[in-house]
Amino acid sequence: MNNSHTKELHDQIEKDLEASQKSNDTEDRFETLVYGHLSMILAHFFIRIRFSANTVTLLSLVFGVFGSFFFYSQNLLINFIGILIEFFAVLLDCADGQVARLTHTSSQLGRFLDGLVDSVNFAAIYIALGLRMMNERIPFTGLKWSWGIWIVIFISGYCHAEQARMADYFRSLHLHFLNQYNTAFFTTSDKIRKELSESRNTPLYNRIYLAVYYLYTKAQEMMSPNTQKLLNSIEENGGEISEELSEAFTSKSRKYVQLTNVLTFNLRAYALFLLILLRLHPWFFLFNIFVLGGIMIFMVTRYEGIAKEVYDEWFAK
Repeated sequence: MNNSHTKELHDQIEKDLEASQKSNDTEDRFETLVYGHLSMILAHFFIRIRFSANTVTLLSLVFGVFGSFFFYSQNLLINFIGILIEFFAVLLDCADGQVARLTHTSSQLGRFLDGLVDSVNFAAIYIALGLRMMNERIPFTGLKWSWGIWIVIFISGYCHAEQARMADYFRSLHLHFLNQYNTAFFTTSDKIRKELSESRNTPLYNRIYLAVYYLYTKAQEMMSPNTQKLLNSIEENGGEISEELSEAFTSKSRKYVQLTNVLTFNLRAYALFLLILLRLHPWFFLFNIFVLGGIMIFMVTRYEGIAKEVYDEWFAK
């Protein structure tokens, strides 16, 4: 490959990388730096062989679950191989969004699948660690975790699910205001319920997906009453997000939107992998519950405060 062709390929990847980003506000800068170019090369490959974005997402699931098996072992080399496999799963997870945006096939289903795959991948890792830790000793005691580890894992998994769900919601909300009512990034439980009621003649898997997505979105809305009040007021006033309203919200939200990346995959995964290699993996669950849980409470509180401020400024009588 000559230098001219290499430069042309590099320039195309740079151009496509920029085009495939949702927004400068919400992109995980560290993820873009570490994975961006590699995942874009994969995205070009998948587009060439006509793999859809959802197919790439499911491929990420396969590698993520497969990699989790390597965390059952107490052998560090085997654990390290598992980490490498999980990093490839992350590359695929980045590539699916790039494929969707470059081929203009972003969808509500794709967004839901993306979040679901991350959760299933982590669930598989938690199960592998739980089976491993049943025979390990609780730090600073002579007692084995035994079946008690599953209580810790259940609490940690519940906290993880809440953190990821609310991070997804507020990132999508920011994009909703930034793009002035772009439903590719945001929807409501009422709209999903309407879709569900109109889906009687669709395949069963579609109805199941809509039912699960409805419950998922409803839970997000129950955690954000001030945000719902603001969104309802916008709908009652014609449903249009003007440039001024968009700026009023995003100028405040921009300060906190990177927290949504902290609470999804990367920081959680890096902390887990590091602690596994240091043989300190039991501490991950405390990190997940208390540190990331604290960040989630802060994020929800700030976004609810922003929603109230914008509502008071624009709609309060």
